[in-house]
Amino acid sequence: MSCLPFLVVMLDIIARLPPKNVAQCKLVCKEWLDFILDRKFVRAHCHYMRASADQKLLMVGWKTIEVHSLNYKSPGFIVPRGVARPFYAHPSRMFFLASLDGMLCVCLQNTCELVVWNPLTTKFKKLANSNSQGFYKVDRDALGFFVDSSDDYNILHIKRRRGTMTVYIYSMELNSWSTVRFLKHRPYHHYTYLWSPATLCGGGLYFVVTQCRGRSDGLSVIRFDVNSKSFSELCFPNVYDDEVSGSLVNINEELHMYVCIGNYDYRREIVLWRLKNKSWMKGHVL
Repeated sequence: MSCLPFLVVMLDIIARLPPKNVAQCKLVCKEWLDFILDRKFVRAHCHYMRASADQKLLMVGWKTIEVHSLNYKSPGFIVPRGVARPFYAHPSRMFFLASLDGMLCVCLQNTCELVVWNPLTTKFKKLANSNSQGFYKVDRDALGFFVDSSDDYNILHIKRRRGTMTVYIYSMELNSWSTVRFLKHRPYHHYTYLWSPATLCGGGLYFVVTQCRGRSDGLSVIRFDVNSKSFSELCFPNVYDDEVSGSLVNINEELHMYVCIGNYDYRREIVLWRLKNKSWMKGHVL
């Protein structure tokens, strides 16, 4: 072991270990602790974990937050592991908004504060400041988590207040907020429009925007380019009905959408569409 280069030990051996064992490795020495907290290690560890048969599911209960192991090669019950929260918040008063590379972006309902939290390292950062940035309204705002071209983790916060919309970006590298422009002459700031959670795919954050519940002509897809920090608008799949909804999903770095036709009590059809060259291709009917 003493002959192995440090990076080989950390990135090719330690990074392949389950999260519980990685957490134990933080106690070896300060050099290991600092490197395990580094972004390069975090991404290597996440890469190996995604390819592993042993997957983790974070489940939020009324009183507890637990990590459940899911292994598709050897199914069976494994006792879940409780997750300690390094900040004060009851699990029932927490909204989990986005995740990326093992980190979670959470809204604390009592204060509306945004928090970035890594359950593995237990480190967290509250994003709210005295300029009213970093406060999130669950029934009005939208949010996305991404890495830009400079390898910086960012939070995109689309904030709607009193008929206006402001778009903020929080940089974890700079520990500060900045603003970006939204599309001109578009009505999506109004409360009658509902924004879906963001889906990260191919250098973009995608949102389905719905005008209340209803017709397909009131639906659109908004894309935020994580490198140019600019917005664009895409058409919704070519579906015409009085009751339509869409849910985005990243499948092998290709953007797909499940389009449900019919009301919530009776789904007549679910169709999987794939985005290709800014156009939607119709796929499987479920």
